[in-house]
Amino acid sequence: MFIIISLNIWGLCSYFSPPQSLLLCLPLFIPPFLFLIYPMTLYVGKQATFQCSLTGTVPMEVVWHKDNIAISSEGNYVMKYEKNKYSLLIKSLELTDQGVYLCKASNNVGTATFTTELKVINKPSFIKSFEAASVAVNDPLRLECQVDEDTGVTVTWTRDGKKVHQSMDCKLSFEDKVAVLEIPKSKLKDSGKYVCTATNEAGSSTCEAVVTVQGKILKVIFPITWKQGIAARLQCSVKGSPELRIQWFWNERELSDGDKYKISFKAGVAALEIMNLVVIDSGSYTCEVSNNAGSEILFVKGAVVCFCMNSYCPSVSVCPLILTPCLLS
Repeated sequence: MFIIISLNIWGLCSYFSPPQSLLLCLPLFIPPFLFLIYPMTLYVGKQATFQCSLTGTVPMEVVWHKDNIAISSEGNYVMKYEKNKYSLLIKSLELTDQGVYLCKASNNVGTATFTTELKVINKPSFIKSFEAASVAVNDPLRLECQVDEDTGVTVTWTRDGKKVHQSMDCKLSFEDKVAVLEIPKSKLKDSGKYVCTATNEAGSSTCEAVVTVQGKILKVIFPITWKQGIAARLQCSVKGSPELRIQWFWNERELSDGDKYKISFKAGVAALEIMNLVVIDSGSYTCEVSNNAGSEILFVKGAVVCFCMNSYCPSVSVCPLILTPCLLS
């Protein structure tokens, strides 16, 4: 007895010679893919699993490639085979894992391949942040920042640790990677540290800045204290948002602190002391208080000083706006 074996791409045939003549033919198959892998979009730090279901004539060799470079089962890659399923596991995705993946299955008959694409998304990072701002009461406030990624990104705002919600007084938006917080009319309570947080499944990033809303002067009280024969003291109590700037004027000419004039501003009290009073010190004294929100000019009513050198007091027309009688020397 003898055996004749014939092999080609269509299959294998064996012929057994008499006395028991038998012709046995077995078809051979190129390994087809029964389960296809679709493109995936995943986040940094997540796992990725590629899996192929194959049928075909064994023995069969399966090799995985990334961007045309063969992958070995080590480090961040784990390859598994169970029944007719071949899988590639990437344990923790990095940006460098993004690319085109190919599964190549081969046997004695031929080779079959299948490719798919993996996109890896990182956490959002701010490429443009907002800066510290100072606005006046009732002025609009706009904070704007931009991230480099908006896939699956949510944006939240906080002020001094408390979440800021969308409302008629505060508009929030996030479009084309740009996050915006708008307050049409600012109030003093809108002052604080603002933090914008952008988050996706890969992580989060923040940017922050301090916003100051400055109010105009709330209350002015203007008592006058005289120091007979030595000096006159003019003072006003001022309340408003810092930083307050105080300027004193005499007949529209700004006064400077020195030997003649002592200018101070402590504990909300702006004071001007006029030393060594003489007749020429008569006039109109003005205190101007300002901040970034605006200014108030305080005219000192009756603060014209008339200092008499003898028992004769001149006419009040010489010293208009006199609040107190002339003082005797």
